[in-house]
Amino acid sequence: MDYNHNNNPYTPPNHPYDSNRQRQFIRNPGQTMAIVSLVLGIASIVTLFTIYLPIILGSLAIVLAILSKGYGKQMLAAAKAGIGTAITGIVLIAAIFGSVISLFLSMTGDELVEFGRQVDRQFEQQTGMDIEDLTGTSYEEIMKSYAEMME
Repeated sequence: MDYNHNNNPYTPPNHPYDSNRQRQFIRNPGQTMAIVSLVLGIASIVTLFTIYLPIILGSLAIVLAILSKGYGKQMLAAAKAGIGTAITGIVLIAAIFGSVISLFLSMTGDELVEFGRQVDRQFEQQTGMDIEDLTGTSYEEIMKSYAEMME
């Protein structure tokens, strides 16, 4: 049997080596989900300071990357990159949360009250409004109540 299809005088109309047809790009069914996973993973890093979005976007990216595999044995490169960026975004937001919480836990009561005063002054300088008029309480009072709870 001749396996050289170029010398074969007849090729069936739907044969992949049909010279009259253009080659079709065969797309992996999970490629779209893998690309969306990559985009969501990058978005989880970009939206790092929005607090909740990196966790949501990163989780969705991981789920879509796993689903993009389908019944195949290997993940696409975009899916692997999506998982990597999603995990990076989640780890970074966890590190930021941890450092802020440890900062507040290491502060004394007087330092917390002074921090509250600084936030009140900065808000008034930036907006020209008193925060107590807007919310009914000042940030300094909130910090005083936290300081009392911690002692």
